[in-house]
Amino acid sequence: ACEDGLIGKNPSTGIACTVDRDILRKDILSLAEEQQLISTTYTGQNPEIRRAFIFCLYTGIRFCDVINLKYSNVDYSNKILRFEQAKTKGHSSKSGVAIPLNNGLLKLIGNTPANDKGEPVDGLLFHLPSHTACSRSLKAWTKKAGIAKHITWHCARHSFAVNILNNGANIKTVSGLLGHSGLQMTENIPES
Repeated sequence: ACEDGLIGKNPSTGIACTVDRDILRKDILSLAEEQQLISTTYTGQNPEIRRAFIFCLYTGIRFCDVINLKYSNVDYSNKILRFEQAKTKGHSSKSGVAIPLNNGLLKLIGNTPANDKGEPVDGLLFHLPSHTACSRSLKAWTKKAGIAKHITWHCARHSFAVNILNNGANIKTVSGLLGHSGLQMTENIPES
């Protein structure tokens, strides 16, 4: 508006915006808490939500990406998951991510489904309900597991990053796995 001459002075000049890191803090699941959660089941639990959240814990993938993953994103022979991040798609040259998959993750995904003729069918890896329904289920699951933290789907991403950093991964590797365009985003992840 200032550049177009609509107003004489920028109304935000001289205003400092600070962030209270305690307010915006995301809880992190320790490795022990991850195992506690994984070993907990409850009546009425949606197995797809369970599988998808565990997958996010071990890959650092965002909810907006895991909900759209297809079997065609999985390169079974090379054990790699390739996809374009929904958050940065079309905005960044680094929106493509390649994540190595171990045998446990491949087992969690399962094989590509086939039609009646035995031909592979490209479908979703996880058949998830809405984000709200998934969040409610996650809240019930963490409560049943006795974890007294506010755990969200994004906490899986942060937990993944913190836990692999604590196990000796370097920040550049973690940044690449998370699909960050630079190290600064990765450095801002809260510590455990």
